[in-house]
Amino acid sequence: MLNIKRIVNLILFTVVFVVYGISAPRTISFWDSSEFITSSYNLQASHPPGSPLYTMFCSVVFQFFPSMHIAFISNLISAFFGALTVCIVFNTTYYITSSIQDKKTKSHNAYLPYLTGITSALTLAFSDSFWTASTETEVYTLSFALMMGMFYTMLKWANGNNKKKDTQLLLLFGFLLGLASSVHLITITLVIPLTILFTYKKYGLTLKNTILSLVVGCFLFVVIYLLIIQGLIKMAHSLDVWFVNSLSFPMNTGIVAALAFLIILFSITLWTTYKKQKTTLHTATLAIIFFLIGLSCYFMPLQRASASSTLANNINNSNRLLQYIKGEQFGINNIPFIKGPTYNAPIDNNTPFIDGKPTLTFDNSMNKYMVVDNGVYKHPNYSKEFSMFFPRLFDYKNESSYKAWTPIKGTPIDYEVNGSNKTIYKPTYTENFNFFIEYQVKWLNLRYLFWNFVGKQNSSHGLGHIKHGNWISGINSLDKSRIGDISSIPERYKNDKSNDGYYFLPLIFGVLGLVSIRKNKLYLATTFFTFLTFGIGVTLYVNPVPSSILIRERDYIFIGSFVIFSLWVGLSINLIFNYLKLIVSNKTSIFIAFTIVFIAAPLQLLAKGWDNHQRSRDTFSYDLGKAYLDACPKQAILITNGDNMTFPLWYLQDVENYRTDVRVLNYDQLNINTYIENLKQKIHDSKPITFNLNKKLYINGSDILIPLKKETDNAVKLDILFQFLHDSTTRINWNGKKKHYIPATKFSIPTDNFIALNPDEFNASKTKSITWDYKKDFYSINDLVLFNVINNNFNNRPICFAFNGNKNHYLGLDNYLVKNGLVEYLAPLKRTNNSLNPKIVNTKMMLPYLLEKATFKGFNDETIHLNSENKSYAQTILRPSYYFLAQALLEENKTKEAIKVLDTCFSLFPDKSVAYKQYAFALGKLYFKAGLEEKGVHICQLAINNILEELEWITSLSPPNPIINVIHAEKLKKMYMQMQNQFSGNTKALDTIEMKKIDETYNLWKQQNWPY
Repeated sequence: MLNIKRIVNLILFTVVFVVYGISAPRTISFWDSSEFITSSYNLQASHPPGSPLYTMFCSVVFQFFPSMHIAFISNLISAFFGALTVCIVFNTTYYITSSIQDKKTKSHNAYLPYLTGITSALTLAFSDSFWTASTETEVYTLSFALMMGMFYTMLKWANGNNKKKDTQLLLLFGFLLGLASSVHLITITLVIPLTILFTYKKYGLTLKNTILSLVVGCFLFVVIYLLIIQGLIKMAHSLDVWFVNSLSFPMNTGIVAALAFLIILFSITLWTTYKKQKTTLHTATLAIIFFLIGLSCYFMPLQRASASSTLANNINNSNRLLQYIKGEQFGINNIPFIKGPTYNAPIDNNTPFIDGKPTLTFDNSMNKYMVVDNGVYKHPNYSKEFSMFFPRLFDYKNESSYKAWTPIKGTPIDYEVNGSNKTIYKPTYTENFNFFIEYQVKWLNLRYLFWNFVGKQNSSHGLGHIKHGNWISGINSLDKSRIGDISSIPERYKNDKSNDGYYFLPLIFGVLGLVSIRKNKLYLATTFFTFLTFGIGVTLYVNPVPSSILIRERDYIFIGSFVIFSLWVGLSINLIFNYLKLIVSNKTSIFIAFTIVFIAAPLQLLAKGWDNHQRSRDTFSYDLGKAYLDACPKQAILITNGDNMTFPLWYLQDVENYRTDVRVLNYDQLNINTYIENLKQKIHDSKPITFNLNKKLYINGSDILIPLKKETDNAVKLDILFQFLHDSTTRINWNGKKKHYIPATKFSIPTDNFIALNPDEFNASKTKSITWDYKKDFYSINDLVLFNVINNNFNNRPICFAFNGNKNHYLGLDNYLVKNGLVEYLAPLKRTNNSLNPKIVNTKMMLPYLLEKATFKGFNDETIHLNSENKSYAQTILRPSYYFLAQALLEENKTKEAIKVLDTCFSLFPDKSVAYKQYAFALGKLYFKAGLEEKGVHICQLAINNILEELEWITSLSPPNPIINVIHAEKLKKMYMQMQNQFSGNTKALDTIEMKKIDETYNLWKQQNWPY
C-alpha cells in the first residue's frame, strides 16, 4: 500500500529543492559564503564560535566534485537542508493537525493534515529570509533542520506512552542538540520552550507550571552553555596547564585527561544507575552522553590547527578553543545582559580598575603556558552611578547611533573626571527602554517578521531612513505614514523587483493559526514560546547595537521564529474549516479554506518573490574578487579590510588556486596571534613575509591597544619605533601597569632602495622617504603589525591596499598611494607639476585592465535583480575607479581613450540599475572636459534629479525615525547644492526656482522633525 505521507514528503522536497537549485548562485556570494566554502574545502575552523559539523559535512561532499564547481555545490547543500527543513515543518504541522482534529469527523477529513502541512511548509520555503538562506552557502538551513528535528522529536515524546520509545526519543533529542550546537550555538535556546513539553507530560500545564518550566528552561540553557560546554573546556584547560607546566607533558594532554575522566565518570554512573534501577537518572546520563557525542565535532578545529591556509583561526589548544566558542574575537563575552554601565559612564574615581584572572597562553619556544597578563588592574571599573538594569545603551562606540535612533537628553550628574568636575548626562530608563523598542524590537525583530509575512519595500540595506529596507503592506493608505504616499516615491523604488507587498495576508493567517490551537494548551504554549525565544528572546540575549546594522541586515538570526510563524499559517486552515463547515459540506469547506490560505500565503510569496530571488547569474562577488587580485603585481602584499573584500579572495586562492602569489592580509584580523604568525610562513606560491615584531607585543592575551604619549613633533623612523617598543625599559606606568606607548604621531620609511615604479612615467619625482601623519589616541596591534610588514617589505615586495571606499586600513598613507586598478600601490612618488591632480594613476596598467580584463556582468541587464551590495560597490568602488582613470587620461591629453573609459562605465552601470549620484555626476563633468557637453549635461542632470527626487520624497512626510531621516536629508541637500554649484553646463538647464522652494519646505520640515 502506498504511504501517501512519504510521497508528499518526497514531492515537497523535490519541488522546493529544484526551486532553490534554480535560484541559487552558481558561484560565491558576499559575506560569510566564501569563507565557509574555503574553511570547508580546507577542513578548518570558520569564524567564531564556529560550526564544525557543517564544515565536516561539506568537506566530505566536496571530495566528489572538482574545485571549479565547489561554490555551486556548497550553495546546493544549503538548498538540500532548506528543503529538508521544509519537510520537517510539513510533518510537524501534519502531526499537530492530526492531534487537534475532532475525532468524530476525523475520518471525513483525512486530507486536512496534508493540506495544513503543505501550506505551512511552502510558506516557510518561499518566505524571503528562508529562501535567501537556502540559496547561498551558510550554516543556517542545517541549523534549522536540526532545530525542527528536535521540536518534532519532543512533540512525539510528549504525546507518547511507550517507555522504551520515549527513552529512544529523549536520547535522539540529546544527540540532535549536540549536533545542533556544533552548527550554531544559538540553537541551544530551544531547550527553554521545550521544557513546557516535559512539564506537560509529567505535571500537566497550568499557568504556574508554565512559568516555572520557562524559568527552569532558562536555567537549563545556562547549565548547558556555561557549565557543560564552557565548563568542560575550562576543566580541560586547567588540567592541561598542570600537566604541561608541572609535569612537562605535551600540550593538550589535559584534553586527553578530561576525556578519560568523563569516560570513567559516565561508565560508573551508568553501571550504578543500571544496577540500582534508577531509570530516570540512567536515561538522563545517556542523554548527556549522546549530547556530548554530538558536540564532539568541536575536536575538529583542534585536529586541523596545523593546516596551512589563508584563514585566520588556528585553534591549537583548549584555551584557544574556549576563546573561540565564547566569541571573544568579536567581544561577545563583554556584552551586558542584566546590569551594566551606560555608554558614557566614567571610570570610578576611587577604584578605576579592578583585578581579573591572569591570562595564560602557550609559548611554543618554551613549551609551557606563560602568564601574559597577571590580571592586576585588568578591567575598567565604571562608576556605579552610571550603571542600570537591562542596559541597552551600553557601548561608547555607538553613542551617536543611539542618539540617532531615539532622542537621548539624559539626567545630569556631576562627576569628577581627570581632576575636574564634569556634568555627564546619564540616559534615563525611559530613553533606554525607548531604544530597545524603536531599534531592537521594531527595526530588527518586527521589521524582519513583517518583511516575510506583510511585505518588503526592497532588498536594499535598511539603515532607518524611508528609502531602504522598510516593511510594506502594499496598501498605500497604511504604508504612507511610514514611507510616504506612493505618488511621492520615485519610479525606481516603486519598480524595484524586490518591492513586494503581501497585503498583511500571511500575517493575518499566521495569527489565525495561533488562535486555532488556543484550546490545546500544549501546542499553544510550545509554539508561542518557541516563537518568542527565537524572536524577542534572541534580541534580549544578543543586545544588538546600531553599528551591527551598518554592516549588513540581520534577518537570518530570527528565522527560527519565522519557521514557527509559517507553521501557524498552515494551521489557520483548521480554524477557517471549522467555521465554514457550519454552512457548507466538509469537503467544500476543506477545499475553500485550503485554497484561500494557499493562494494568500505560499503561492503569493512564490509569485512575488521569484524575480528577486533569482541569483543564478549573479557573479559579482566572484568578479570583484578576481579584479582585486588581477590588479596586484606579482608577489604583492594586498591589505584589505571587511568580510566582502577578503573572503572572496581567500576562496579564489585556496579553492580555485587563482593568483596564489598574492598575500592577502585582512587588517581587521591582524590582532590574532596565529594569523600574525602565519605571515612568516610560505602559503601557496606566496613567499614568507619578512616580519620581526616582538612576539610579546601580539601574543594571545597581551594588550591590544597602545596609548599615545607624544614626546616629539618630528617623524620617527619605523625601525627606531620598533627598537623603542622592543625595549622593556621604555615602558611607562599606565593605570597601574607597565605599558608600552607610541611617542609620536608622524612616521617615516626610507625609500633609498625602492625601484618598482619609474617616477618619469607618472610626471612625478621620487621622495627620499615616505613621511606621514597618523594620529590616534590609542594604536591597535593591527596598526603595529601592519607598520612592521610595510617597513620590512616595502623595498622588495609591492605593498597594495584594496580600494573599497573605506580607508581605515590605509594607516594614513593616502598621499603615497598610486591608483593601480582596484588597488592602491604604495610608492614614494609626488607630482612635480602642482597644476596636475595630486592623485597619481597608473593609466598604462588601468586602461586595458578596466576595458578588457576586469568583467562586471549583470548591471546592464534589466532582467537581473541586483543585490544591495552589488549596487553599493558599483557606486563606491567601480565608478570612482573609472573616474580616476578617465581624469588621468584627460590630463595626459588622451581624450579618445578617456571618452572610451567614460562610455564603458556608463554602459556597464546605467542609471536604471545603479542610480547616478556623486561619482556619476563627477564622471559626467569629465565629458565636458572631453568636449562632449551634451553627454555631460544628460548625465549630470540625471544625477541631480535623482538626488532631488529622494530629497522631495523624504520631506513629504513626518518619518518614523525622524533623527535618522533628517541626518540623511541633510546629506542629500548638501549633495544637491554641491552639484548645482559644480554643474559645468548651461545653468539654465537646472531648475533653480525648484531649489528655492525645496529650501523653504526643507527648513520647516527639519524644524518639525528634529528633536534636539
